[in-house]
Amino acid sequence: MCSIMCTITEDIDKHKINSELYHALMISEDEKKVIELCRKVSDHALHILTIHDDTVIHMAVYSKKTDLVLKLLDELPEVYLDKMTRQNRAGQTILHQTATSNHALPVAEKVLKKAPGLLGMRNNNGETALFQSARYGKTEIFNFLAGKISAYDRTSKLPFLQRSTDKTTVLHMSILTQHYVKFSSNLARREKIRKEEENYKSVMELAEFLIQRDNSWELTCSMLDQSRPMIHKYGVTSNVSLIEKIGEEVSSTGTDNIPLFLATKAGCVEMVKLILKIYPQAVEYIDGDGQNILHMAIKYRQLEISNLVKNMEAPMRRLVRKLDNNGNTILHMTGKKRKENVPDKLDSPALVLQNELLWFERVKEVTLAPFMTHKNNMKLTAEASFAASNNDLRLSSKEWLKRTAEGKF
Repeated sequence: MCSIMCTITEDIDKHKINSELYHALMISEDEKKVIELCRKVSDHALHILTIHDDTVIHMAVYSKKTDLVLKLLDELPEVYLDKMTRQNRAGQTILHQTATSNHALPVAEKVLKKAPGLLGMRNNNGETALFQSARYGKTEIFNFLAGKISAYDRTSKLPFLQRSTDKTTVLHMSILTQHYVKFSSNLARREKIRKEEENYKSVMELAEFLIQRDNSWELTCSMLDQSRPMIHKYGVTSNVSLIEKIGEEVSSTGTDNIPLFLATKAGCVEMVKLILKIYPQAVEYIDGDGQNILHMAIKYRQLEISNLVKNMEAPMRRLVRKLDNNGNTILHMTGKKRKENVPDKLDSPALVLQNELLWFERVKEVTLAPFMTHKNNMKLTAEASFAASNNDLRLSSKEWLKRTAEGKF
């Protein structure tokens, strides 16, 4: 019994320190606080911070906090240098993280001085940091890393310039990527909640109590997971029933239905805000379909939640790059039709189509250029997938406009 209680206490302490670290690094961007916290944890800045096994330095590099990373590396005790080669669940080393930004060039220089073996390490896609810098079109970092192997003969250079899994070369990749080197959405309900302030407060206190004890987001799937897709259906009629619904679905169907995703699908903005306030690192969760919160918010047309995630600038830069198990980008999700989504009968097909087109354009604005032409496992770009899924709606809209013009309502 004592050992179990000790384990629970250790887990709570770990979650607390990780919550503080993640908030300081990714949300409040308090670099002084990050340094102070790193001094208190084992492994210092190589402390594993996220559910994807990213260290503090991984995340700081990804967030383009070059000065902070350099300070953390300077403070890193010699005894921890053997942990410089730590990889996250996608196999990414610290050097791989520097390969996605030219701003990280000073970091790459210092990292390689401390751990030169990182140059030859591959991620789970079989890519070296040099290869990855070409994939992201980061010329400065590519030239720096290429300089490290310039004295090698051709045979020795090849492994650094080729993906081990499919033998794709840096040149192939450069060409392919074109780098040449309903909680808050229902106003009526909200008014009702204001009138019943005591009930609302009780519900949110209960929600906070449950959220603090819920770590379902820790059981995340890998960034490269290929689990079988699942389809979920639900409905919410009140604030209290939402909490009950979350509890029922989590217990009956497993971790893919975590509260964060259920709240996202249902448009429970305040619930999502509360979860991410208590555990900001939960935004990194990936479900069994390989989808993150951004995939969910876009698929279920949750604008306010999309904007909430978008405003988390540093995490957002990670989330927009994620492909699900079917190779879908976040833009592909605009073409996904949910069975439970039934347009208002008063809405004309033309209006529904217009709204879908506006949603596509909105998501397109935050989609990175290399992903615009990316094809999913069905060999479709996001635009082609959107067009195919809305073909019937387009035809209905065309017919409706024709009948309207003829006065046949």
